[in-house]
Formats: sequence, structure tokens, C-alpha cells
Amino acid sequence: MLLYAIVYDMGFSFKELFSLKELSFFKKKGSVLGVDIGSSGIKVVQLRKEKERAILETYGEIAVGPYANLGVGQSAKLSEEKVVEVLKDVLREANVKSKNASVSIALKSSFVTIIDIPVVNGKNISEIIELEARRYIPLSVSEVKMDWWILPEVVERSMNNGSDDGNNKRKFAKVLLVAIHKDIISKYKEIISMAGLDISSFEIESFSMIRASTKRETSPVAVMDFGASSIKMSIVDFGIMMASHSITKGSQDLSIAISHSLGVDFNRAEEMKREVGLSDLPEHKEIVSIIEPMLGYIFSEAETIIKNYQKKRGRSINRVILTGGGSLLKGLVPFAVKQLAIEAELSNPFSRTEYPAFLNESLKESGPIFSVAIGLALRGLQ
Repeated sequence: MLLYAIVYDMGFSFKELFSLKELSFFKKKGSVLGVDIGSSGIKVVQLRKEKERAILETYGEIAVGPYANLGVGQSAKLSEEKVVEVLKDVLREANVKSKNASVSIALKSSFVTIIDIPVVNGKNISEIIELEARRYIPLSVSEVKMDWWILPEVVERSMNNGSDDGNNKRKFAKVLLVAIHKDIISKYKEIISMAGLDISSFEIESFSMIRASTKRETSPVAVMDFGASSIKMSIVDFGIMMASHSITKGSQDLSIAISHSLGVDFNRAEEMKREVGLSDLPEHKEIVSIIEPMLGYIFSEAETIIKNYQKKRGRSINRVILTGGGSLLKGLVPFAVKQLAIEAELSNPFSRTEYPAFLNESLKESGPIFSVAIGLALRGLQ
């Protein structure tokens, strides 16, 4: 079976959710492993901590499509046994030694929202949050693992039919509420255990990606994660994910469109997409004309999300970070600048780690693929 794999073992010496806190069962010294179980590939990154630096030891990726008789780059729904098989393969190929794993949970398998909680003097805010959460979570609270973070923002709201009378105003705290169904957690536990790893924590993928792709920023920034089946877009403000959205088009949809339009199979269409991208050469005009309208739709949705946030919060977003495997499409960064009229850049998550200088170019090129796995491993070092 032909498998698409990227592996590199740093097996020599050289001289760097946001998770459900109650799920962080233990911490181990030594190397840590970030495991990103995506719909089109499984990525792993192993780091160790040395004098407050994260040292890159090894990393790897294997596409899951071929395990389901699909093409490289295609999203595939595998059985738990097949996921374990893929995970074992990438652990072996990347020569992973650490058993201490931080594991991603897909955003679509979680519930994330921001709610307003009344501030009541003399009452434990945790109790209020637990009571209020029942109104928002579309499941019984007993069926989920729940966590929350109080955001650095307090709003006042009139309690008298819109009257501005100060005596009738009440303070509300904004709270980021996160919930994951216990069945999802049990499934991931089983997969990781069958692969021979120990779980140190779970983390929703968007938070891992944000940790690896953004710095300590005070201005809001948009982050677009180009996956195979969808684009996950987050707005990060004051270092916190303040909004998350999913755009139901992904990088595989570009390849499928090329396949249908030109009458080639998916694998050839994927190759053509990667080779051509948004090239302005005359001989590439036909392929570009197929994928450009789809990208136009994606960025039109992104522009709406950005404008809505700016209108609601009164804070301008002047930069977007592109990450995920689909962000490596040639010409995507200047296309994003043109469509959104703001600065755009590719994420460079490996810049958060230390590694041999000769790997600099290859890691910059492949970095966006590993954003989630790096973010998970960085969390494991904390």
C-alpha cells in the first residue's frame, strides 16, 4: 500500500483547551508527544524541555486516505481499529519514544461558546456557571465533561426594559464554556491506549493550533485552519479564542472540483492542485479558473465573520494567519490579502521550538501541517 508520510527523527543531541483541566491526569518529565488525529492525516510531534526551551526530537505524518482506499489528501472515516493502525504506523516511522501523549479532539466533536453570567456578590461564580451552562449545552450536563474560563471582560446590562437608569443595571461576566461528550473522550482513550500510549491531556484542536500559531498579541487576529473537509476559523483577541466558525469547504473540495472538471482521478487532481495552485502562468489558467471561485467563496465567508466580529466588539482585525495542510496552496497568501484587504501570513509553529539550522527551510514549508500537534506538545511541556 502506498502511503503518504513525512517523518524526521531528531535522534541525536543538540543544544524549546486550552484543555479540559480535570482530564490532565498526570505530568511526566522528559519527552512529550502531541497527537493530532485529523480527518485526512495523523500528525505527531515529540518535544523535550531543556532549560525552558522546547527541543524538537521527531515529527511525522501519514495520510489516512489510502487506509480507506481513497486518495492522499482525502478525508476518510476510519474504524477505531484502523485509526489505531495508522497511529501505530506513524509512531513507528517517526521513531517516537515518548509514551506521554497530549491528544487533539476535533472542534466538531465539541461544544464551545461564550456566555454571559450574572455577577452576584457573595455567590461562588462556579456554581452560577454550572447552573447557567444547562441552558446552553444541548445535552444533559451529566453526559459531558465541562470546563470554562472567565474572560477579562465585564458588561453592564439594563434590567428595566432598556432604561438607562444606573440603578437598574446589572453586571455580567463573559465566560468561555467548553464541553465534550463523555463518549467521545472514552473513544479517544481507547484508541490511544491500544496504540500503546498514555494520555496526559485532551485538548480541542483549535486551542492547540492557536497556541502554536499566535504569539502574545493584544490586537485581534483571525486564524484560518485549512483542513481537508472544512476550514475552521477562529478570532483570537487578547490571546483568547473569542469566536469560532466552520466553513463547509476544504482543501479536498478543490481537488474534487479539478477531478470532475478535467476527468482525472483524485490523486492526479491533488497533484495538479499542489503543482499549480494559484499560478498566474497562462498554461495554468484552466486549473486556476476551477479552484479560484471556490476560494473566493471561502474568503467571502471569512470576510463576513471578520466584519461581524468587528461590528460586535468594536475592535479591528488587521491580520489573518493561515494554517493547516491546505494553507500550503501556492499563491494562497497573496490571494488572502487581496480578498480580505488585511495582512496575511502562513503560520510557522516550528519557530516555537529549537532544531538544527539545516532544517529551517523544510520546517517552515511543512510547519502549517503540524500546528495542532506542536500546540499539543507545547502544552505537554507546561
